[in-house]
Amino acid sequence: MQIATLSVPVPTLRHGREIVLLAEQESRETGFGFLDAEHLLLAAVTLCSGMPRFRQVIETHGVTPDRVRAASNAFVGARSATPYAPDRVACTPAAARVLARAAQLADPAARVRPHHVVLAVLDGIDDPFMGAAHDVLEQLGVEPRRFRRAVRRAARQA
Repeated sequence: MQIATLSVPVPTLRHGREIVLLAEQESRETGFGFLDAEHLLLAAVTLCSGMPRFRQVIETHGVTPDRVRAASNAFVGARSATPYAPDRVACTPAAARVLARAAQLADPAARVRPHHVVLAVLDGIDDPFMGAAHDVLEQLGVEPRRFRRAVRRAARQA
């Protein structure tokens, strides 16, 4: 199976660098040579679990890093060997769309934060080009509307 990948320069990811690098590390540790929407979701959930205002939300909805990692293994595509470039990230079009939507959700002067990525995945529920990250949430039994409201409420409390 061929997977179309994009090469995205890391420095231009509008300060959401830690999310992308954590997602890329996860994809490499699992043997995949590309970054997909599921890796971004896992990275965002992992970072949110370290923030008190989001930790309770993700635990209440059963979206813990371990559960997301286990569920995403069924959806991430074939393993591939992509050459490593320290200043670029090979990602699928779905991951690029999630990142673009997260950047839209963030204030233009602010940085992309983990909850923006989670919200971007939730916004892509009906978009088949946003990857299978929403399928991971569905497999976990997450109700998208309730989860979205809870994440937004927690973000406003910041």
